[in-house]
Amino acid sequence: MSMLKALKSKRLTELRSQQNVQCRDQLIPITIIRSRRRRRKLSLQVGRSGVVLRAPFTTPATDIDMMLSRHRDWIYERQQLLLKQQGSVLRYESGEQHDYLGESLELVIVAGSGRLTVERGDACLILRGDAGDAAHISRTLQQWYLRQAQQLFAARLSLWAARLPWVEGAPELRLRRMRSRWGSCSAGGRICLNTHLVKASQNCIDYVIVHELCHLQEFNHSPRFYALMAAAMPEWRQYKAELESVGARIVRE
Repeated sequence: MSMLKALKSKRLTELRSQQNVQCRDQLIPITIIRSRRRRRKLSLQVGRSGVVLRAPFTTPATDIDMMLSRHRDWIYERQQLLLKQQGSVLRYESGEQHDYLGESLELVIVAGSGRLTVERGDACLILRGDAGDAAHISRTLQQWYLRQAQQLFAARLSLWAARLPWVEGAPELRLRRMRSRWGSCSAGGRICLNTHLVKASQNCIDYVIVHELCHLQEFNHSPRFYALMAAAMPEWRQYKAELESVGARIVRE
């Protein structure tokens, strides 16, 4: 069989195309991905530089155009929010707001001598000791966030592992600071969570944990996977939307 015939005989599983959509005063590039793996609905993912629309392989062009038309305002507003958050610089000085468990806490720096420590106060994060420069304050806060995440994530993972009938014991847990993913599940069953997630609400943390635990049963994003999600956490879409709304802010360092 010739190479050309071999290529033609392979079934195309994904098709990409590009187009632009006028959203208010902005012409926004759209990447359209048609996939045979996506069986049911269309989805939109808005980024700072453009939008990705995912659709089942056989979706008519008219359905895609209708979805983009219906969501023009949302696309524009979501992208403007991301651009605004990108330009917002996280500062390490008294009076600045830092996130923890879904709350915005005021940073209070109490100058002194000795090792810099962090404690949670009433609607604030208090740093006491030799603060040094902003880089030192940042490192100290990141270490504190990591310690809180290690304790909380392990406890929540154990709780949800005990609740879900297909999970046999709490999986191995690893933590990493990541910019684009909240969590992952390896083929061997190891769960990895983003330490920045400790800045989100407990509902958002639980949503990510349940999402990864569902991958232990369904290592995909098939209808069966989402059926598991709905059974384990009926409100998961609400918590996912909440996390998306704060995501760009809480990964700042």
